[in-house]
Amino acid sequence: MKILHVAAHMGGGIGSAYTGLGTCGQEQSVLLLEPPQNQAALAKVKAVGFRIIQSPNVAETKQELEQADVVIFSWHHHPALTKFLHDFPPVPIRSILWCHVSGNYFPAIPAEFVKKFDQCMFATPYSLELPQVQALGKTYIQEHFSVVYGLNDLSSFSQIQRKLHKSFKIGYVGTLGFCKLHPDFVEFCAAVDLPDAEFMMVGSPSTKETILNTAAEKGIAERFQFCGQLKDIKPALAEMDVFSYLLNPQHFGATENALLEAMAAGLPVVALDQCVEHYIIRDGVTGILVHSPEEYGKAVRFLYENPSKAAEIGANARAEVLRTYKVQDNRDRFLVSCEIAMKQPKKVYPFDDFFVGEPADWFLSCVEADRKYFEGNHVWEAGRIFHEKTKGSPIHYHSYFPEDKRLAAWAGKM
Repeated sequence: MKILHVAAHMGGGIGSAYTGLGTCGQEQSVLLLEPPQNQAALAKVKAVGFRIIQSPNVAETKQELEQADVVIFSWHHHPALTKFLHDFPPVPIRSILWCHVSGNYFPAIPAEFVKKFDQCMFATPYSLELPQVQALGKTYIQEHFSVVYGLNDLSSFSQIQRKLHKSFKIGYVGTLGFCKLHPDFVEFCAAVDLPDAEFMMVGSPSTKETILNTAAEKGIAERFQFCGQLKDIKPALAEMDVFSYLLNPQHFGATENALLEAMAAGLPVVALDQCVEHYIIRDGVTGILVHSPEEYGKAVRFLYENPSKAAEIGANARAEVLRTYKVQDNRDRFLVSCEIAMKQPKKVYPFDDFFVGEPADWFLSCVEADRKYFEGNHVWEAGRIFHEKTKGSPIHYHSYFPEDKRLAAWAGKM
């Protein structure tokens, strides 16, 4: 089977998805619409056997599409992929949509969009519970949807050995921007109230100054350690006593590799009882789910005061994620989706009848909860993710379509 993946670029997340997937014994290629962002991720994807086609011209694109048995679109509402779909050539294909966002808030996953494809693979079972997906009915869901995580092999994380240290380290790995991190993150940290607590932050320190300024107001700034973006997070995980996963309730995450890796490493996790986290963690068994800063502080202090219980929760977490998120099981589900798609005849897909109008309309096609702010021209009231420079935001779309007047106005007001 010749499988062609289409992706906007090669970042760390999509790189992990392809690397963990492997070629599955098939001839797999990735058509990148833009130069890769992450050369290390690109090298890993090549190493497992994928052929990479970078920034192809129109003729090359048509040839790749024609020769593929199945075409899989790795989607997170990136403007480059949106334009690619809008301008999709009249080449018959079999299609699969691989959603790398949960659909919790933005980008939304419209039912009309997913129905355009022969199959749809979600990166979390949480997406199957979305109201618009449930409205399609059990039969349609069973025949057209599956869960294929965008994950790496977690087994190596289970081999991490704890590193002795003096302080009580509460760690976090991931995006430090507040579109992902909870906007009241520092307030949660202040509620811990332990004299030797230290907050270990792993990730690009985009919000370091904001976090430290707020922490200084609460008298805990000296407790924060910013480690930056690490090529290998395993040494950092080895130093952590607790893994803290306090995400914005409107976050877009799906597979949540950072959380799964921490659990595979045997760390007791404290997270908010919401979204994807609720589907990964069993409260009191493989982690602790909380609802407020007060509950968070209480949970962390409980783990601090009860090291044997913390070790038990960590061990449960390790066993469960290694059992539930097996790479081979994930590959098998992926191949089943491909085989189902193969039963369909190739056909031409007019994606431009979903992405209609101007680029501003293409952006709005996946905006639900905050749509009124754009239609009413009060864009500054929209959620934090809409203020990002990337993540499919108005600013992101404006950078690709500078001639669009509405996008220009929204980006300016952001």
